[in-house]
Amino acid sequence: MALDKKETGAVDEMSIVDVFTKLIFDADSMLDETESLIVEILGQIEPSLFEASRRDISEFLRAMGVDEMIATVGQVKRGLDQQQAVIASNRSGSRYPLHR
Repeated sequence: MALDKKETGAVDEMSIVDVFTKLIFDADSMLDETESLIVEILGQIEPSLFEASRRDISEFLRAMGVDEMIATVGQVKRGLDQQQAVIASNRSGSRYPLHR
């Protein structure tokens, strides 16, 4: 699955939802690097999913309510944006750490 990215290269919320949907319906599906990063950030947000199996992640996502899913997508989006900012800062040679 090719993730939609804005002109800035950032992954949008619908792409995150697409990855969650992919996991819900096919926990064993192949994930590309960006999709795997989304799963990794999900594990950082939800400690019970850290190093969880794909099937466990699938069950967790399947059990979520709509409001909880929306909140989680927003948290993953912020995590991705923060990582992208750090990478961009490192590439630009910035000597100063980013503040949260």
